[in-house]
Amino acid sequence: RAAAISLACTAHAAGGGGGGGVGMTLSIAPNATLTARLAATVLVSYTCLPLNGETFLPANLFVQVSERTSGKTVAQGTGSFNGIARCDGTVNTASVVVIPGGYFTSPPFKKGTALATVNGSACSAVVASGGYPECDFGTAGPTTISIK
Repeated sequence: RAAAISLACTAHAAGGGGGGGVGMTLSIAPNATLTARLAATVLVSYTCLPLNGETFLPANLFVQVSERTSGKTVAQGTGSFNGIARCDGTVNTASVVVIPGGYFTSPPFKKGTALATVNGSACSAVVASGGYPECDFGTAGPTTISIK
C-alpha cells in the first residue's frame, strides 16, 4: 500500500485570465474532527501574495475527503470555503465542513484515516485584458488525515 510521506503539499500554478502571481500555497492539517457523527471538519492553511496591488482578495477553497468506512464501503464528500484572504504572505486558515455526497449514496464519515485534497484560488477585483481577473491557484494532496 502507498502511504503519504508528507502532511503538507505546496503547489504553485500560473494564474488565469490576465496571468497570475507566484501561486497560492495550501496545506491540510493532519487531524480533522468528526462533526455531528456525519461530516468531517478539515482545517486548511493557505498563503497568497498581492495581485494588482490588492492585499485583500476573494478566496475559494474546495476540499474533498474519502474514507474507507468498512469493507468496500467508502465515504466521499466535499466542502467549500468562500471568504476574503489577506494576501501579503500571511498564513490564513479556514475550517471546512466536508459533508458526504448524497444522503443515501455515501455513508457518514467515521473516526479513522482518510485522504484529503484541497484546491484553492484568490482573485483580483481588477479585470485584466481579455475580460478576466488575475488569479492565483494552488492545490495540495491527496494527504492522509486522521478523523477524530
